[in-house]
Amino acid sequence: MNDWKVIPTIVLSTVLIFGAGVFAGGMLVDYVKQAHPRMALKRPNAPVPSNPSSTNGVVPAARPPQILNKEFLPQLEAKITLTKEQHEAIQKIISDNQNLMRKVVQDTRLEMREVLTPGQKEQFDEIMKRPFHKPLFGTNAPPAAPPAPAPAP
Repeated sequence: MNDWKVIPTIVLSTVLIFGAGVFAGGMLVDYVKQAHPRMALKRPNAPVPSNPSSTNGVVPAARPPQILNKEFLPQLEAKITLTKEQHEAIQKIISDNQNLMRKVVQDTRLEMREVLTPGQKEQFDEIMKRPFHKPLFGTNAPPAAPPAPAPAP
């Protein structure tokens, strides 16, 4: 066989194998970034041990954000059968407590604002305007530097 025909075949094979690896790696990264968090959110809460003696008879309580979440009632109904009255009563309890939580958060913001100086109040108000979200995955990027304070007139 001629050497000049073998070399392009080897180069083409190498490029195709490398390209397939890059494609597979990209698909894996996409899966981890997008599909995995959605699946994690749909997972049921951690199972409660069937043996109460292993937890000294204490059943771990659900955290308030979980029981005040709009998905909690359907999850509850999937696990226990509720009557129409029970469903409506639990729905009202969740709604009332969501409103109570909103009021507590608002009152907390107002109390915090009272101890700030006028300049700090402006900055605080700007911070409160921005939506807060915690990233699902950490980043290796350095923390963002806070914005430089505006020069005093």
